[in-house]
Amino acid sequence: MSTSQRRQEPQQRWRVLLIGGSSGTGKSSIARQLAAQLAISWLQVDDLRLALQNSRISFPKQAHTDALYFFTRPGIWRDSPEALSQALIAVGETLRPALEIVIANHIDIDAPVILEGDSILPSLLENPLMHQYKNRGRLQAVFLQEPDEKQLSINITQRGRGTAGMSEEELRTEARAKWLYGQWLAHEAMRWGLPVLEPQPWETLGARILGTCYKREDG
Repeated sequence: MSTSQRRQEPQQRWRVLLIGGSSGTGKSSIARQLAAQLAISWLQVDDLRLALQNSRISFPKQAHTDALYFFTRPGIWRDSPEALSQALIAVGETLRPALEIVIANHIDIDAPVILEGDSILPSLLENPLMHQYKNRGRLQAVFLQEPDEKQLSINITQRGRGTAGMSEEELRTEARAKWLYGQWLAHEAMRWGLPVLEPQPWETLGARILGTCYKREDG
């Protein structure tokens, strides 16, 4: 996209756009696309998780330490989908303070960024500062939900990330767990008054995300 085309985009008030949702909903692809369109940076929340894991961080609460390393242990996809969905929620709760610092820093230094990841939880808004940023239009959040469990399974399989050596049963368990997690995220997002969008049709997803943000800013 040319510079002149980028200038035709409405000037966004937000400085941080969060794109949440389960794995397999296209968050990374659309974040990359929107960042290029708006000529701003984008980051993956997975970077925070990997950095903490690689640093062998321990938390004051043992439950948070257990959550951080839960998905690094072998054989996890032999657990029940329901237990795995709860584990994904626990990872999000564990990463929340680190994510809040990243959000606050980008808003404070006026450095627009798109943050995407399946560890972004709607409950970020429990933090009064995050809630204030949202009310002032500096922070926007959109959650992507794939309602079709079979389609989500196809997406995860086609992406192929981390699926090497997994059995068919483990792949089904992963898809089911992440679909359940996506359903929970969508419910929580709506409870917090945050928009939930389906990825398809993909061709319009970027415009729908930005349209939602601009509408909420104008509102």
